[in-house]
Amino acid sequence: MLVKIKLEENMEARKMKKNEYDISKVTYKSLGLIENALEEFLQENIEVLTQEEDYDLMVIGKQVRNNNNKRTDLVALDSNGNVVVIEIKRDEEDMRMRKDNFESQAIRYAASFTKITSVEGLVEKVYADYLVRYEHITRESAIETGISRILQFLTKYDSFDNFNADQRIILVASSFDTNVLSASAWLLSKSVDISCFEIAPQVIEGEGGTEYLLEIKKLLPLGSDEDYFTEIISSEQKRPSARKQSKGTRKTFPKLTHMLEVGIVADGDEIFFKNREDESQAFLHKGNNVEFQGKIISLNAWAKQFAASGKVNAYDYAIVKEQKQTLSELRLKHYDLFDGMGFDPIQ
Repeated sequence: MLVKIKLEENMEARKMKKNEYDISKVTYKSLGLIENALEEFLQENIEVLTQEEDYDLMVIGKQVRNNNNKRTDLVALDSNGNVVVIEIKRDEEDMRMRKDNFESQAIRYAASFTKITSVEGLVEKVYADYLVRYEHITRESAIETGISRILQFLTKYDSFDNFNADQRIILVASSFDTNVLSASAWLLSKSVDISCFEIAPQVIEGEGGTEYLLEIKKLLPLGSDEDYFTEIISSEQKRPSARKQSKGTRKTFPKLTHMLEVGIVADGDEIFFKNREDESQAFLHKGNNVEFQGKIISLNAWAKQFAASGKVNAYDYAIVKEQKQTLSELRLKHYDLFDGMGFDPIQ
């Protein structure tokens, strides 16, 4: 639920008052938006899916047909070198109208990309058509441009050697039914790299007129497998003793929330970005967040502000002032505290 507030000044301190203007969740259908509207929005603003993730995405395909003449909504490449299938459903009603299950459809699409073993092959089968269609260049130019851009992207993140070693699935909808979430949680437990994002439209009726916003919420994976097995697959009332080893290059390491949980760092600890201490002072704030300049933002969003390329592993650059070590150094130093939690070893 979203509650709109207004701040009022008084002699002692600022106070919060509830704003009486309505904020309501609506459907894309009620706004007259077809499924392609959300698809186009993500095509042009793919970064909204990775603001709090440890990878970036590069869109390389839209409505790509596989051998069975089925079309995937969006295809992307992530900064780990994985091909990413992004399936989008406007509203829950759209899922029910489909013959295929949302998640099983995405799995079949992802499977069709496993045989691509070279950048040239990915460009010829996917990216070149995208460039021809949306950048209006010739097929010959599209091949050359596509190969160059993908190589630059992989080189930037040092992921060329891991090219398409695994595939990632991202499901997007304004709401999910329990069956899709349960199936996705089970797939996660079997080391299938699948995420569920809820992107729901909101309407604000205010004195300035009607405003629209999108609420973006990651439903899966959650902070730990215990979360989604107890909350979503509640009938089983159990969790695996440990995560299974991920396939390909996908690894699972403890995040800030786990470091807080085992006591390596504490809520409120002061941190700063390496070599940028004066301007980057922040404080750890629950989960994977920090308090910076009076705002609560994710650790990754904080670090991006000080990275030259705009993308950086925050754990390698966030120094805990009192302990004089980075989060990565502290995590490695105390890694034995995560024994039994199912994380991959750090090489």
